[in-house]
Amino acid sequence: MTQRDRRAELSESAPSLRRYLGIAALLPLVLAAALFFIRQEASRSEALRVQAAASYERRLEQVRLLSRLKDAETAQRGYLLTSDPAFLEPFEPARRDVAALLRRLDRQSLADVPATYRATVRALVTAKFKELDETIALARGGRAAAAQARVAAGIGKELMDRLRVEIGQRIVDEQRRSVSRTAAFEAQRARVIEIVWTLFALLSLVLLAFLVFLWRVRAQRYRANVAAFESAERNATILNSTVDAILILNPSGTVEIMNAAATHMLGYASDELERRDIATILDIAPGEGSFHKRVGLHDGQLAQSFLPDRRVIHRDGHDVAVDVAMGLMSLPSGDHLVVSLRDISERKRVERVKDDLMSTVSHELRTPLTSIVGALGLLRSGSAGTLPTSAGRLVEIAENNSRRLIRLINDMLDIDRIETGTLRMLREPIDLRLTIEQAGLGSQGLAGTRAIRVASHLPDQPVMVMGDADRLLQVMTNLMSNAIRAAPPGSKVDLFVENDDRDCAVVTVADRGPGVPAGFRDRIFGRFERAEQSDGTVGTGLGLAISREIVTRHDGRIWFEDRPGGGTCFRFTIPLTGNIAAADQAAPCILVCSNDEVLTESLCALVIEEGCVFEVATNAEDARACLAHRHYAALIVDFKLPPRGGLSFARTVREARTAAGTSVMVVTTDTLPDGDGPSPLDVVDWINKPAETERLAEALRAALSRTRPRRPVVLHLDDDRDLLKIVSAALEPEAQIVTATDLPSARALLHDVRPDAVILDLHLEGADGRDLIPFLVDEDGLAIPTVIFSAQDVTEETAAQVDAVLVKARGSIPDLKATLRRILRPRLEEEPAA
Repeated sequence: MTQRDRRAELSESAPSLRRYLGIAALLPLVLAAALFFIRQEASRSEALRVQAAASYERRLEQVRLLSRLKDAETAQRGYLLTSDPAFLEPFEPARRDVAALLRRLDRQSLADVPATYRATVRALVTAKFKELDETIALARGGRAAAAQARVAAGIGKELMDRLRVEIGQRIVDEQRRSVSRTAAFEAQRARVIEIVWTLFALLSLVLLAFLVFLWRVRAQRYRANVAAFESAERNATILNSTVDAILILNPSGTVEIMNAAATHMLGYASDELERRDIATILDIAPGEGSFHKRVGLHDGQLAQSFLPDRRVIHRDGHDVAVDVAMGLMSLPSGDHLVVSLRDISERKRVERVKDDLMSTVSHELRTPLTSIVGALGLLRSGSAGTLPTSAGRLVEIAENNSRRLIRLINDMLDIDRIETGTLRMLREPIDLRLTIEQAGLGSQGLAGTRAIRVASHLPDQPVMVMGDADRLLQVMTNLMSNAIRAAPPGSKVDLFVENDDRDCAVVTVADRGPGVPAGFRDRIFGRFERAEQSDGTVGTGLGLAISREIVTRHDGRIWFEDRPGGGTCFRFTIPLTGNIAAADQAAPCILVCSNDEVLTESLCALVIEEGCVFEVATNAEDARACLAHRHYAALIVDFKLPPRGGLSFARTVREARTAAGTSVMVVTTDTLPDGDGPSPLDVVDWINKPAETERLAEALRAALSRTRPRRPVVLHLDDDRDLLKIVSAALEPEAQIVTATDLPSARALLHDVRPDAVILDLHLEGADGRDLIPFLVDEDGLAIPTVIFSAQDVTEETAAQVDAVLVKARGSIPDLKATLRRILRPRLEEEPAA
């Protein structure tokens, strides 16, 4: 499973807030529904209880009604028997009570008290009280006998009997209904209790399940925390025990974690680099755009995971040589970068010692070998007398092997020059056809020993390039030697040169050998990388490495391809004269005036070493024509320049307006005659010695310093002191840097220093860098060129007030340097040269 798959799986298993909110909302709804159901059941049980109680009350009312009627009848009988009015005192209260009971009976529902029962009871009660009232009235009227007779007639007794029957039947019915409702109430109450206990059991189970789940979650979390702690401890131990410095960068390119080795290497504590851009110490992501885009991360893959021989910046400002290895760590928060820094300072020191030793030994061997080759050549030519045939063959073998040893030493010296950056490379117009033809002719001897035919396929028109003919011949010789050794005896090696669609000359050397072995293809252009040739011999492993460096110095590239039909094609490109590198065109141009080829070659090599380009004039007339069409930073004039000598030409140049302000140096390989010393000129006695070469170089640098513009002053405002140091170190050779860390200091500096340009950070601690913009004007009231170099994007309104905007971590230091050059060039070109 890939890191991306693990990351997707981890994202799918992440806790869902929506799911948890849904569960959290569902639980109260379930509890509310359960409580509502219990409440409904309780209400139903309460209704049954109320109905049972009401039935009991209704029975009591019926009994009370019958009792009060009996009280009224008793009062009547007592009065009739005794004629004592005191017996009638309970009569009226009984009547009122009966009337009240009848009204309550009327208010009861028909379901509880049928209408027929109400009508019957009311009619009987009315008839009973009528009978009572009539008998009492007869007794009061003195007709006691009639009243008693009426009572004896049994009408009242009949009415009471009927009432007892009706009411008794009703009481029996109510009792039966009451028993039924009481039973229903008991059953309902039992059901409610059962439901409550069931819900209690369910809630207990849910609570128990929740507690078990919570315990398992806590247990898993504890185990995960223990595992994470152990893993973190293991990782921290591994991280801090490794000898390589390791930094972990977040997706934005800032430092998250650094190990103890990084602290030791960089001099920073971990909290000092935390959340700071990696560009503070190491430039691994140049250009524009996001950090992942700049570092070359596409589709989860790094375009380049190993960056050899880089420099990191120590806290105190010095550089540390490192090899950088990068790896990807995919986390849910994004793709993090693991950067490993291996200190190669000791390795570099050992390489320097080795290179110094190799250079010393090589130089010490060249002189005696030159003498040996010269002596052998004299012997072979017969200068010391005619040699026997066998002795001549031995001398020839010794001479060839001595020359081979010289070539090896030359290759080693070239490698040394490549490593130290001192490999000299001329730039002059040459016809590439001549170089290829010369290489073909020079290879005939080696080709003849193997019966190999060399065929050159050259165009009719010149193939003009700017280059070093000797160095390009060296490339061709290396390629031809490899091709001849790889080709089978009796075969052919072809040489081609043609123009491609990118204004470059393409040179091809094709053989018909077995091809480059698969295991050797990736390292074929490396130093000391050797493969066994078809004849069983092996080379030094330096030829192709030197060839690649020479071609690269000519702004070209070299590669190899399989030849159709078998064999290998080595190809390299050189820009045609119309496609010369812009960097060379922008460099100071020196006019070399000499018709001495050896001296011209040496002078041109010196000019190139000083970072300049050159043009050559072989006589005074050509030199004047060059001066009429172009301004030169300096002139180097040969003392013997035809037709009348270099001194005469130099005085003419000094008097001419076209070359006003141009430094002139006169060089000579001879001792100057007395009285001819050119006092107003820069004269250097040219002797082919390193010390005198350095004198000429110093004179050239002094001459250039008088024609180059002054060094501009740049004010840099930023509250990051480390960044101030980095920018100062990068710009110091080209500009004088004045730094400030806050607005008051910057304003104070502007009173004393008028900078040619300003680098401005907008986001300062406790302040806004925009507040300085109104003060950025020169003595003429013109705005000073300003570059915003800030960690955040700026608004269009702010960008319109300045000359350029670069964003930190996206705009690199080289971008800043290029921007300053662009905005300063017009300002400096308006000033006269110092």
